[in-house]
Order: sequence, then C-alpha cells, then structure tokens
Amino acid sequence: MKKIIFFLAVILVNTAGLFAQGIEFTHATFSEALSKAKTENKMVFMDCYTSWCGPCKMLAKNVFPLKEVGDYFNQRFVCVKMDMEKGEGIELAKKYGVKAYPTLLFLDADGKVLHTKVGGADGPGLIEQAKIASDPSKQIRALHKKYDEGERSVTFLSNYVKALANAYQMDKLAEVGEAFIKNTATEELLNVDAITIISYSGILKYGSQVFQFIIDNKDEYLSFDGIGEEDINGLLAGAINNYYGEVASGSSLNDLKSAIEATKKVHVSAYQDYLETNAYKTYYLSHKEYDNWFQFSIDQAEELMKTDKDQGTSMIIQSAFEVGVRPEFAEADDLAEKAAKYIEELIEKSDKEVLAGYFCLASLYKKLGDKEKALENINSYISISKEESPRVTKLKSEIEGM
Repeated sequence: MKKIIFFLAVILVNTAGLFAQGIEFTHATFSEALSKAKTENKMVFMDCYTSWCGPCKMLAKNVFPLKEVGDYFNQRFVCVKMDMEKGEGIELAKKYGVKAYPTLLFLDADGKVLHTKVGGADGPGLIEQAKIASDPSKQIRALHKKYDEGERSVTFLSNYVKALANAYQMDKLAEVGEAFIKNTATEELLNVDAITIISYSGILKYGSQVFQFIIDNKDEYLSFDGIGEEDINGLLAGAINNYYGEVASGSSLNDLKSAIEATKKVHVSAYQDYLETNAYKTYYLSHKEYDNWFQFSIDQAEELMKTDKDQGTSMIIQSAFEVGVRPEFAEADDLAEKAAKYIEELIEKSDKEVLAGYFCLASLYKKLGDKEKALENINSYISISKEESPRVTKLKSEIEGM
C-alpha cells in the first residue's frame, strides 16, 4: 500500500506541471510579491486591470494562459494581478500613475518601474516587452536617464519615443518630439528613425515646413524598409485632422469649409471623406448644435447604406447610442427621444435582427428615465445575444436601480 501511495504521489508531482501552462499569478499582496521577488532574485510583473476593461479580459483569456508566455515569465518574474479599482489596487494606481487599462508594469524587487506597457499584446509581443524590461539598456528609466544626460542621436530617440508611447507618457512624448523637430534641419529628416519620432510623438503640424517636406519626399520615404503607404498616409491625415479640429472648434462653418478646400489644394488625404465628416461633427458639437450633429451623422450613414447597408446601419446605431451616453448630450432629452424613435423604426423596417439596436435603445430610454422600455430592450438584447459581459450587466443593473 505504501508503495502504491508513493507511486501515486510521484505521478501527481510529475504531472502537476502539465496543467500549469501560462503565467502563474500569485495571490499575494503587493508587498509580499516584492519580498518573494527579492528572495527568488526575480523581477515583478503586475497586470493592472479593471473589471470593465475589454482588452484586459482578452489578455487574461487569450495571452496569459499561453505556454510560451508562461515559460518565459514564470522563470523571471513574480507575477501578480491587481484590480485598480479595488483593495490595495486603488493606492497602487495612484502610486504608479495608472490611468489607462490594461497597464502592464515591470518592476524591480524594490518596486521601482523598469518598463511599462499600456494596452494589449499578443504572446510574442508580451514576451518582447518582458525582454525589454530585462535589458537595462532598454528599460524606461535607463532611457529617461540617457535623455536627461543629453543623448540625442536619432536612433536613440526613435527607441525612446516607442518606449514613451508604450508607457503612455504622452506629455513627455510630445516634449521629445517638439525638441527633435526644433533642433533638426528639415533635410536631415529623410530616414526611418526620424519619421518614427515624428509619427510616435504626434507633433506634425499641417502647413509646417516638415509637413510639406514629407509630402514632397513621400516616394523616397516609401523606398525605406519598414515604411509603408499607410504609415505616411496616416501621419499626414493625423496632422490634417488636428488642424480641422482646431478650426472647427473656434471658427464659423464657412471658415471650416474654406479651410477644408484650402488643405485639398495642398494634399488630398487618402482618408479625406472621414476627415471631413469628423470635422463637421466636431463643429456641431463644439457649437452645441446637437440636432445638426445628429442629422449630419444620420445623413452620412444613410448615404453609406447605399453601398454598404450593414456598415451604414452600424453608423446610425452608433450615432444614436452617443446621444444616450455622451456627456455633451446630458440635457438633450428631445434629441434622445428623436434618436430612440429613429432606432425603433430602423429595427421595425430591417429584414434581419438589428441586435445592437436593442442595447442602444436601452441606453436611450435609461437617459429618458423610462425604466420599463429600458428594461424591455436590455432584456431583448441579452435574450438574443446571450452576452453576459460587464458592460451588459452594468447597464442592466443601472436600469433596475432607476
């Protein structure tokens, strides 16, 4: 009997690892995790999440359980998960300035930040972030130190802005980009590292000398490895979009129309239709012309439905949904009633199930204080979709509490 028990124990020990794939997260407190890291001579990996964060759930479901991810992390890190809205996570969020989710913190055993990644990643991408955290020359604090000591080579700055973007340090990112543009001759921007710095820092201005330089040298940029048509088009579109936004927020509608026509004489964006639509919607919102905003949105969506019915329908529902949830429309009850009526008619006329419409109506009727209709529509949505995500349960709970 003792031999049998011993034999079974050996089997259990040897097979336990077969089921321990993926990252092994400790249930320890933060201080206990640091102590464990010191004892085991490891770093700390902290997944900063919230219960409502979709990308957080995707990481937990699809990335953290991967064997290759677990193999890499478990050997090098004490891994801990912290809900930033509960328990000690609240203070940790303040301590580390966590403002976006997911935030993945790589710390030394004293709790000092080695590297930060904001946003999701696939398995190889997450391992790459861990490798960066493990390399003293690539850690964010090391890059900060080099920059503060005067390192300004274009290769270094290219790596630095990527690290800043990963860490979501947007103010510092803009600062580095602005300084680079200011201190670099325009003709020295014709390389991959320079365009990387400009792209990541988001400081390209429409009408600037650099903007025109990129247009004039687009073909040469595209000849470089690592730079594609979408990269340049997106960079230029971002600058135009920012310019349209500035004009739309502070000028008349005629001024906006003139600005749009003027930019098209300089450069017609690959995303021109989107940029113009966004500009007009920004104008109407900025000037509190909410009915015009909604009608413009519906007109654009109905035009799209002529060529892509599903996409046009989605755009209509999204516009109506925004009326129900965006703070700008907090006092616009008349518009909410109009939006609800429009979605009701859309569902009635549709030749197939318009699932998102029920969720939209639940939000609109909640805003209007109609508990019965709000509950009816959220229940219809749940019944058809079988969805039990936090956003659904949260909305239903809020409706039930009306």
